[in-house]
Amino acid sequence: MNPSSPAAAARRGVRPHAWLGFLLLGSVLTAAASLATGRLPMVEVLFWATGQGAAALAIFAGTRRHGLARSRPWRLMRMAVVVAWTATTLVWGLGGVWLGSPELLELYRIGTLAAYGLSLTALISLNLQTSGSRWAGLLDGGIISVGAAMPLWTFLIDPAIDQSGRLSTGLVFALVPPVIDLFVFGVITRMILDSSRAPWLNLLSVSYLVLFAADGAYLLDQVAGRPAGPLTTAGWLGWSALIGAAALHPSMAAAGRIRPAAATGRNRVLVFLALALLSPAASILGGWLKSDVSSHSDLVITVLTLILAVLLVLRLSVVTGVAETQAADLRDALHQQDVLQRSLAHRACHDPLTGLGNRALLGEALQGAVADHLAHPGRPAPALLLLDLDGFKDVNDTYGHPVGDELLTVVARRLRALTADGQVLARLGGDEFALVLPAGPGSSTAHALALAEQVLAAVRAPYAVDGRELYVTTSVGVLAEASLTTASDALRDADLALYAAKAAGKSQIAVFDYTLRAERLHHAEIAAGLRQALARDELTLNYQPVVDLTTGAIHAVEALLRWTPTDGRPVPPDVFIPVAEDTGLIVDIGRWALERACADAKRWHERHGIAVTVNVSGRQLRERTFRETVLEILTRHALPRNALTLEVTESMLLATSPAETQRIVDVLADLRAHGVRIALDDFGTGYSSLAYLRTLPVDILKIDRSFTAPLTGTDHHQARAFTKAIVELAASLELRTVVEGVESREQAGVLQQMGCPLAQGYLFSPPISSGEVDDLLQVTPWRHAA
Repeated sequence: MNPSSPAAAARRGVRPHAWLGFLLLGSVLTAAASLATGRLPMVEVLFWATGQGAAALAIFAGTRRHGLARSRPWRLMRMAVVVAWTATTLVWGLGGVWLGSPELLELYRIGTLAAYGLSLTALISLNLQTSGSRWAGLLDGGIISVGAAMPLWTFLIDPAIDQSGRLSTGLVFALVPPVIDLFVFGVITRMILDSSRAPWLNLLSVSYLVLFAADGAYLLDQVAGRPAGPLTTAGWLGWSALIGAAALHPSMAAAGRIRPAAATGRNRVLVFLALALLSPAASILGGWLKSDVSSHSDLVITVLTLILAVLLVLRLSVVTGVAETQAADLRDALHQQDVLQRSLAHRACHDPLTGLGNRALLGEALQGAVADHLAHPGRPAPALLLLDLDGFKDVNDTYGHPVGDELLTVVARRLRALTADGQVLARLGGDEFALVLPAGPGSSTAHALALAEQVLAAVRAPYAVDGRELYVTTSVGVLAEASLTTASDALRDADLALYAAKAAGKSQIAVFDYTLRAERLHHAEIAAGLRQALARDELTLNYQPVVDLTTGAIHAVEALLRWTPTDGRPVPPDVFIPVAEDTGLIVDIGRWALERACADAKRWHERHGIAVTVNVSGRQLRERTFRETVLEILTRHALPRNALTLEVTESMLLATSPAETQRIVDVLADLRAHGVRIALDDFGTGYSSLAYLRTLPVDILKIDRSFTAPLTGTDHHQARAFTKAIVELAASLELRTVVEGVESREQAGVLQQMGCPLAQGYLFSPPISSGEVDDLLQVTPWRHAA
């Protein structure tokens, strides 16, 4: 809220219209004193004492209420009013008028001049506080004062001196106040030109204009040899009334926060121009019109003109200095802005960690290369290398992100060393980098592959980071000599090649061909269909029996997922299950399969005592709620926990970090402690199976079908030896063994001779529906083999 508003003044206990009441009463008193001038001396003295005393009290009260009691200009102004009241009331009134002492009249004159000096000092101090430059404020005041002094000299002072014939004490006393008023006029005008002038400043300005008029009238009275008249009395007491009203005005609350005056301005320039041209011209013209022009008058006008010129030149130099300073500041600001814009532009297009270009810069460079190729069809298309570090996540997980960041900066330096002029290297985010080879001979497939080999070798070299020796490799997708139309197409195709390189293993290079795009499109179509499969009831479960080789009885059934789209052919599991893994849809699908298998197995276990085996994916195991989900489904279907076997593969454990592997092992161990059985699928195909047998909570080993087919082949000795070793190992560890892929009676006989207890395959039954399992259990002799 505006601190000078009436509401704000009322809250501070200040009456917002007190200044107006004071001004009206002061005007009445001034008029009364003017009427008493020369007629009732003692009454006039009383009016003077009352008016100036009231002004002193108003200034004291106003400055205290508005927080200006310690302000130097207003302390001086209070002293000026007090000295004026003392000189007028005590010295002139009591001593001069009442006692008739000439000596006291001289003291009155000295006191009055002291009050004028204090008042001028107060205004100069106030002006310096509101000026942006002290020199500028003083020069402005001096220019205005000198400009006003020339016509004042010509039309008032010089005629007064000439008319009096000599400089008496009274005349000097009468001349000094107008001279002081000249400086006051300059200071006041300088403050009026300030764009921040307020009502209190207007009242203060009017008060000194009234005082100037009174002093001029007094000078004319002295020259004419007559005492001060009513006009002089009205002006002097009017000054007291106006300055007291200014001190009481609510706008005085902001008097301590006046904005500095502008260095230049249209009003100020017009005033200076008028003074520089009109003041000398008016003074010279006035001198010509006078019949008797004295030489000293011309000298005074000439001196004042020279002083005015000097002041204007000095003021111009101040303005020039300010302009030069502002120009320098502007240049510095523009330079800093340019530096900032360059910095922001660099940050917008560069990676803050490695200093390489970012995805935005890569997009611009790639789009430019594609546009250049399209403009010159004869040139080879630009090439793009997209690479992703292998095993970088393990570095972050094991040693922390600071070590990972330092490793990335070293990788960036090595890649930058391989980059030639015109090529653009960028970090796309994480541990993924890209390199653009512009259209030309250097963008051929052979050149791109050679550069990719250099990248593999550079990244493969050991890293000394934080006192450790670290190793990472990279996979590279290469796009070269392909038909390109947009940068996004190039990134998409290079990403397909990188995906193929990742799928081929670590530290591999794959070149894009259009079959990759077709495969990716097929992958997207499969993913889109799977998202609707559950809602459309397109998924089903088939079951394949696990048979006891000794008795021929069904020991368990394995649930196998099948998908038949509503408007298409059945999709093989080896096609849609990897897609479900990639997209994360396997979590919901796996939960549905577990729910359906437990619902079907309840009646089979109640009637025949057989268990159900359900395959579990790595994505399911990594779910934090997997254990609770399994136990909740078993409880809801009232299926004994030992009637469920969860089948996992060792490869899904190897694909996680050591900490995550241990967490999954703990989950499986907890489920096993609750009675759920754990089967290890595809045993014998992994390089660490024996190591996992010591730590995994396993009940059943399932021997992969790759060991089954060679059992009856021409070179069957090695396959039989491996299979027998696995069976005997499982028996020694008190684990059950199930051999998969049994398709002939000869294979079953060999396995039975080895002592293998359980098998499954097309020899016994292909995967069948739950209803067919019911029929099979009714006609097949069986014996509980739990």
